[in-house]
Amino acid sequence: MADTSLLSAVRGNSKSVTLCNKNLKTVPVLLSKVTGARTLSLKNNRLRELPYDLESLKGLQFVNLGNNEFEKLPLVLGCFPLIETLHVFNNKLEELTGEVVARLPNCRVLNANNNSISLIPPEIRRMTSLKILCMNKNNIAVIPKEILSCIEITELHLGNNKITELPSELGYLKNLKKLLLYKNELREIPDEIGHCASLEELDISCNYITMFPEGIYHCSLTELHCDENPLLEHLPVLSQNINDVFYLKEMCARMLLRSFKDRNSPLRKQCMTRPDIVNLLKDARKCVLCEQSYLYSWLECVHFVDAKNVLKLSNKAGTIPIRACLCSYECFYSENHNYFAVSYPT
Repeated sequence: MADTSLLSAVRGNSKSVTLCNKNLKTVPVLLSKVTGARTLSLKNNRLRELPYDLESLKGLQFVNLGNNEFEKLPLVLGCFPLIETLHVFNNKLEELTGEVVARLPNCRVLNANNNSISLIPPEIRRMTSLKILCMNKNNIAVIPKEILSCIEITELHLGNNKITELPSELGYLKNLKKLLLYKNELREIPDEIGHCASLEELDISCNYITMFPEGIYHCSLTELHCDENPLLEHLPVLSQNINDVFYLKEMCARMLLRSFKDRNSPLRKQCMTRPDIVNLLKDARKCVLCEQSYLYSWLECVHFVDAKNVLKLSNKAGTIPIRACLCSYECFYSENHNYFAVSYPT
């Protein structure tokens, strides 16, 4: 049956070849003759490899190899530079072969859900057209920084993996709209996520998140899913009034930061001749209450907000804790604010 349909495809110079649900262990020889094909679907078979003879199908733009038995990406895929969509979901892949990935510069959608992939190869940086990367249900522990070269990405599906942290450079993905990280091992979200101003959907359900970063305010979230995380609760505990004792290093840093507000300050002018000092002071942050700058010492606090109302979500996410940093105990003990010191159970 497969050969009969292929014979028709060869004679008619077909643009689309579909050989799904055929229980195939090898592809028919005639397939390499359909040189005009733009779409190839071989899903729901028992394939483990593709012959290199298929390199003749150089015009392929869509390839579906889902629900097969591939353990590695077939090397012949690297002969299809025009591929825009590649499906390899539900296979037995243990890796994304870097040699193949590096030769798919026009690929916009890569779906490798439900495999056993343990890492994303550094060659991912060559996929400069990539918009949607789906790698749910794998064994990925680290998001490589090379993925940040894929600046066109709008969707990252990395749920049900073993990811323990997010790179702060994630903020470079300015076009990112959907970030799915449910069922991982995350303990915090970097504040730099606030640089993802286009982010509309964030799913961090079933992780170990205790609070959200301040940067969450700068996203364009319409959906937030954070169920089954040990989020901090708004429960009063006994606190003790403590006076600030700053190290000399922090005192000097704050003095320099204050001097930078005055362009005519002699101290500022002197510091500007020291690139090392200027770069160091770039890491300074502002107190959410008094807006004074600090560098090394701060008081970690939290405030609780109704996520749906404050972040203007379309779904209900309940009350969530958002991290806030104060420059001193003096600010913390001032009146008329809703920031609370963080207390972890012992």
